[in-house]
Amino acid sequence: MNNIEQILMEYGLDEKEAILYMASLSLGDKGMSELAKKAGLKRTTAYVVFKSLENKGLMGSFKMKSGLKFVATPPEILIKKAQKQVQELQSLLPQLKALENKQDSRPKVAYYEGKEGYTIAAEDSLKIPNSTLRSIGSLTEPHKVVGLDYDTKYYIPSRLKKHIFFRALYFKSQIEEEVINRDHTIELREIRYLPENYVHKTSMLIYGDKVAIFSTKKELITVIIESEEIAESEKQKFDLIWSLVGNKN
Repeated sequence: MNNIEQILMEYGLDEKEAILYMASLSLGDKGMSELAKKAGLKRTTAYVVFKSLENKGLMGSFKMKSGLKFVATPPEILIKKAQKQVQELQSLLPQLKALENKQDSRPKVAYYEGKEGYTIAAEDSLKIPNSTLRSIGSLTEPHKVVGLDYDTKYYIPSRLKKHIFFRALYFKSQIEEEVINRDHTIELREIRYLPENYVHKTSMLIYGDKVAIFSTKKELITVIIESEEIAESEKQKFDLIWSLVGNKN
């Protein structure tokens, strides 16, 4: 249930809204007292939360002889509303792009907390076909956040479809054995190992004109810097280390 609650919160509900919505789904049409008890909320609080969900089109009420009943709208409505929001944003994209200051040469910096930053950077790095991605640092920490399956079952196949080469500088202690034993040639990947006396758990992904810096799972912070000059500088640093390390491992 915690996973469902987390997804609902990522969708846009707050914690109390998610709890009340799930309680209503599980109970069906019930009075507010019973619904509030199921959700672990005070009756007055539950009613305020209900009104918020009603405004979002996710709950409704109707009168019966036994009193006012409250009911959640079908879960499918969540999908339809999310799809509508995406369509509306897509229709606005040309206007939003037109508002961008094309003359502003300052680096653009995006800061994310939680899993979102990892997945945003991963998806963003797949936009340029026939390119080369550079990754340096820990691999186990990103896998603790998005999961090894995300990498092997989604990210790698998507990358291969676009013929995107992956060059990595990893610490051997910070990479899973399963990854070490994969066929790197087929998966368009080349790995060289960094000296263990410099080991750290953060990681960096360099792609296009962007640099994504990932913290550990404990902090769950991602910073994405968009700057042609900074990205080029980091690429040169990476390539220097790449040549100094050599292919000895």
